[in-house]
Amino acid sequence: MNNRELRKEINRLAWPIIASMVLIRGVGIADVIILGHTGKEPLAAIGLGQQITFVGMALAYALSVGVNVMVSYYTGSKNPQKRTSIINSSIWLSVVVGLIMIMLGENFSRPLAAFMGAEGQVLDLVWKYLRLIWLFYTFRVFVYNLTAIFQGTGDSRTPMYVVSITNVVHIIVAYILVYGKFGLPSIGIEGAAWATVISDFLGASIMYIIALKRGLINFKMGWATPVQLRRLWDLSLPVIGERTFVSTAIMLFNAIVLHYSVAAYAATQIVINIEAFSFLPGLAYMQTAQILVGQNLGAKNHERAVRSGYQAGWIALSIMSVFGLTFLLFPSFWVSIFTNDPEVVPYGLYVCKMAAAMQPVLAITMVFGGALRGAGETRWVMYISFIGAWIVRLSFASFFAYILEWSVHPVWWAMFMDWASRAMLALWRYRKGGWKLSEEDDS
Repeated sequence: MNNRELRKEINRLAWPIIASMVLIRGVGIADVIILGHTGKEPLAAIGLGQQITFVGMALAYALSVGVNVMVSYYTGSKNPQKRTSIINSSIWLSVVVGLIMIMLGENFSRPLAAFMGAEGQVLDLVWKYLRLIWLFYTFRVFVYNLTAIFQGTGDSRTPMYVVSITNVVHIIVAYILVYGKFGLPSIGIEGAAWATVISDFLGASIMYIIALKRGLINFKMGWATPVQLRRLWDLSLPVIGERTFVSTAIMLFNAIVLHYSVAAYAATQIVINIEAFSFLPGLAYMQTAQILVGQNLGAKNHERAVRSGYQAGWIALSIMSVFGLTFLLFPSFWVSIFTNDPEVVPYGLYVCKMAAAMQPVLAITMVFGGALRGAGETRWVMYISFIGAWIVRLSFASFFAYILEWSVHPVWWAMFMDWASRAMLALWRYRKGGWKLSEEDDS
């Protein structure tokens, strides 16, 4: 397979993933829009609730990464017995992770929301929303896991089709329950939560049935061996650490920015939302690199595994750099989407231009991080994330803010320094090629 054919294969996998991510983000925005017409308190509560569920999904995401890497590897090595055994075991592990999340969510969601500044009616609304989300979170874990399984086999279209169906259901149910249509009572933010639960249940059920019919799940073929489960643990545990390091670093960084002014903090949130547009292709090609590196290592085609990472990196770099160019040339347009506040806009224009410079290093970090995960190097990705987020971003931001007492502008550049350091380390580790997903997985 030459590079042109490889790029075609990369795009075949990546574009359905991009579409799925757009749909997933779209349904979150839809909830915000629907609740935004019911008052500022529900609007604040849904935003905070979504942030907390994002932090809390670390366990589910970690399991899905480990399963995806192993399924990709066994797909490449043409070992259906081992692939099915790890899939079978991952189904029960999804139940376990779901139960753990129920316990954690029940005990820590309300205190975490209060810690993040929610109080009074907003705190009560956040809890009403999260109580239902966590109670049925097992369905969400199934969706993540089954999506990882399909993508690991090289099928990124099935999850996209399922997400398309469940999103339509979600929006219809949320509209009916939040506003109280067709004779039903209006239940506000709880309506958005029930819409999430119902759509998650539907998505998990559809994908589970399809996986059964295709023979991906077949409990008669047995379960993962202790060696396989240990491998899954070794792949997944660092992902939990990585997500924890990054999430807490972002929260602390936001606190440093908030030290300057609410307007500066608002500008930081604007750039996060602006970059969400460019993040989607980056995340998709990251996932594609993870899949193809794993599959080609399983097939013992080390050379194509290496090229898969580089080619995915070039494509993501090109797309995200184009986004960066628009951030640089049209900052007023991007900022105007989110605010017209005269105090926030000047900060927003500055941060938008800084975001333009970040796009190339973001692309490199994301794609080569995915490629390293596909090679089993999840521990190294965790190390790289810790160095960038904690040692670089937080150290320099704190130094600029509290020691030198500079303005907020250099503090923002600590974000660029973070991603640039991660990009260099990820590329260095990938080029070094000390990958560990080896013959032991075929034993």
